[in-house]
Amino acid sequence: MSKTLVVVESPAKAKTIKKYLGSGFEVLASKGHVKDLPKKMGVDVERGFEETYEVIETKAKVLAELKAYSKKADRLLLATDPDREGEAIAWHIADELKRPKLEVQRVEFHEITKKGVDFGLSHPRDLDQNLYGAQRARRVLDRIVGYDVSALVWSKLAFGLSAGRVQSVALRLIVEREREIEAFVPDEYWNIGAVLRGKSRQPVTARLSRLDADKATVTSEAQASAIRTDLDSASYRVTQITRREQKRNAPAPYTTSKLQQDATSYLRFTTKRTMNIAQKLYEGVDLKKDGGPVGLITYMRTDSVRSSADSIEEARAHIEARFGQEHLPAKPNAFKSKKNAQDAHEAIRPTSLEFTPEVVQKHLTDEQFKLYKLIWDRFVASQMAPAVYDQTGVDIEAMPTTARPRHARYQLRASGKVLKFSGWLAQYGKDHAFDGAGNATLAGEDETNPAEEGSIPPPAPGDNGEGARPSALSLDEDGTLPELFDGETLTLVKPPGVVAEQKFTQPPPRFNEGSLVRELEKRGIGRPSTYADIISKVQARDYVEKLPGGQMKASELGKIVVDGLISTHLDFMDPDFTAKMEEGLDEVEAGKLERVQLLSRFYKRFREVLDGAKKGKRWAPEPEPTEFKCEQCGSVMLKRWSKNGFFLGCEKYPTCKFTSDLAADGSGMARPELTDIECDKCKRFMVKKTGRFGEFLACSGYPECKNSRPVPLGVPCPKCSGDLVEVRAKKRGGRTFYGCVNYPSCDFKLWQRPLPEPCPLCNSPFLLYGGTKKTPKIVCPRVKECGYSRGVDESPPEGEKKKPAPAKTERLDSALPAAGA
Repeated sequence: MSKTLVVVESPAKAKTIKKYLGSGFEVLASKGHVKDLPKKMGVDVERGFEETYEVIETKAKVLAELKAYSKKADRLLLATDPDREGEAIAWHIADELKRPKLEVQRVEFHEITKKGVDFGLSHPRDLDQNLYGAQRARRVLDRIVGYDVSALVWSKLAFGLSAGRVQSVALRLIVEREREIEAFVPDEYWNIGAVLRGKSRQPVTARLSRLDADKATVTSEAQASAIRTDLDSASYRVTQITRREQKRNAPAPYTTSKLQQDATSYLRFTTKRTMNIAQKLYEGVDLKKDGGPVGLITYMRTDSVRSSADSIEEARAHIEARFGQEHLPAKPNAFKSKKNAQDAHEAIRPTSLEFTPEVVQKHLTDEQFKLYKLIWDRFVASQMAPAVYDQTGVDIEAMPTTARPRHARYQLRASGKVLKFSGWLAQYGKDHAFDGAGNATLAGEDETNPAEEGSIPPPAPGDNGEGARPSALSLDEDGTLPELFDGETLTLVKPPGVVAEQKFTQPPPRFNEGSLVRELEKRGIGRPSTYADIISKVQARDYVEKLPGGQMKASELGKIVVDGLISTHLDFMDPDFTAKMEEGLDEVEAGKLERVQLLSRFYKRFREVLDGAKKGKRWAPEPEPTEFKCEQCGSVMLKRWSKNGFFLGCEKYPTCKFTSDLAADGSGMARPELTDIECDKCKRFMVKKTGRFGEFLACSGYPECKNSRPVPLGVPCPKCSGDLVEVRAKKRGGRTFYGCVNYPSCDFKLWQRPLPEPCPLCNSPFLLYGGTKKTPKIVCPRVKECGYSRGVDESPPEGEKKKPAPAKTERLDSALPAAGA
């Protein structure tokens, strides 16, 4: 009996596919790439950029298993992911398993369902030389740039730093945005409006729009005060009412970048986290139905907005059944992909509308459910009718009655938008429909063709993700207007009467992961399969500081690296050049350009510029004299730079090695705070210093004694009475926790930061910072037995009756990790 070996990338995917195949198939996983370039260069430029690939050390066992099974098979089907990386994995596996009588073919599974697997098996193809060539070219480009430019950065700045071909361009965008923010000078302006009432007696807020015949521009308090005086005594009359119907077309189903952007904005997921969750949904989730896991979404690396005819018909049937005929367009909505989109894959969508979010929720983690519902709602909404609004604008004339009016005529404007027909917004529910209509950008959508762009309904009015309060003048802007008539006289409602608000223009916002993906996509930098990796690498190299809320701020190190790379005039630092290189890789994939031709064209210029850059001066800022004197020898202290930031060092170095931290504002020496904690090595007192990762304790006898340790949190360990300290994970991206300073002899650990304050109810010796980001709380660690909690800004209750303290610290210990989760 013939036997077929099917090779996929992940064990989860293998398990899902195995259930759809008969006994004549064996399904194994490669667990990603099995071969790669070695740690050394591994590319022979002189011989046509020939690579030297090696079996990845950790994949030797996997490859041995694949070889053993392949010897029993007559046919090898390579079903790795349907993209460039998947094609490269397939080529490497084929090369390792080849033998004369083994038939080798490539298959693609765009969805891991019975239908998707059957379709892939019935449409096998040969390995694609062009697709593999594009991956090889990208890998070689990244190796050449990473290998040679990293060496340049080491020589110009500090050992251990690195640079990447696309990541460096992304970092440049972040640095340039930071420079825009630093150079930004705010301009003052004033919003002025009046609360008025007509015959209906319902108040309406109108904003000042024109001064005489000119657009209203108010830039000073004096000007605002004068206008307010005029308006306080003015008579008001409606001069014009305009009404029009406005449509907002359904958004296209998700591409990779749009999914990453919305997951960042609305779910607060990082791009990497989004892709990891989507990968699980694609590979298969065990629904306890039909004997195994089921793939819930189509392939998640795509820049196409196309959906299959079958899925569209299924969506239309679902829409008509759930929402009615009026929510169904006369013909299916069609969307246009961007210029360079690769249309081999569909947009990201549910594999079957049988698996509603409500049906599968109990089988998914919270994160999986949230992302699946995001994808589900977007796909269903994409085939629904437009939302329709009644848009009304009211122009109001104000005639001052003061003796000497500064302006003969003021014009105010009130506007309102009423959701007339929910259309596709109905998929997002009543809670979002009006808010989404009223606060999302409408941009004057074309009323005949569905828009290429679209977003799910945003947070409620006034919630900008940072807790900002809405303007008093904007509360009624997108709501329902009272009934008004042309020529109607209005009166001022006091209070509030005339309102004047001082405002200042704001700098451009820093990028978060979602907005950076949007910028990369707009500029043609990177591809769906690389966005998450680009952003992860930028943040992993200490070139970027991630702020609370997810914004990315360029560090001083990041700025110096970018400035240095730009000064070399290396082509890859130009965003336009990088975008053209992506187009070149696409041409290689399409068979329009030879791989070696692309690489040669890049390398000649790259080598010339790089060799010239090596002769230039170092990029590090030169030491600058300061007004401060060395506390050991009295010499001048210099402002010096290291890859950890600026510091003060004696000009007599290395004869005198005295150094000092620089004050936070850069103005002078930051004198360390002496503590009463003894150094456990030399018994001197320790001082509190600030480093790149925050505060720490260092021996006051430095540099003779270089001992350091974390700062105690003021809470004794419940197990051994040692100090609890903050412990940062050694692995990048690892989670910070709070443990005992006596580790490893004491393994006590907390995930929430302890607060040195006893519980007012049960006498627990400390409390925890818990709750969520939106609603942080202070909670008792004995969450089940006590349950005490309060807001972080609330004061502890006084005189409250206390319960007995827990008899054993073991009970306290076991409850701690769950508190505030």
